[in-house]
Amino acid sequence: MHEMSIVQSILGILREEMVKYDGQRLKKVVIKNGALAGIVTESLKFAWEALTPGGEFDGAELEVIEIPIRVACGDCGEEFSPEHTRCMPCPKCDQLIGHTVLQGKEMLIDSIEIDDQQ
Repeated sequence: MHEMSIVQSILGILREEMVKYDGQRLKKVVIKNGALAGIVTESLKFAWEALTPGGEFDGAELEVIEIPIRVACGDCGEEFSPEHTRCMPCPKCDQLIGHTVLQGKEMLIDSIEIDDQQ
């Protein structure tokens, strides 16, 4: 389960960011997970729940926003959201290959929420 190492990396990034907030606690972190990122949301949440208790992020909420696939046809330029990742026929010209992925590959920390009560 590579999601465990991904959460460890996220926690490292959060530790660096929290230095700016002088003793305040992390309340919530929002992650964007693209459908093509290869990361299982449920496993990501499981890893978060396994790694945060008892540490500096104990009680912090993890919210994962799943980003659907959006592509532009390599032939006609039509933008669309395919139903499947293996076969992506363009709804306008039926082209199957050569599409450009516009969204769905991302995996990023979108935002954090800080508890301003010390």
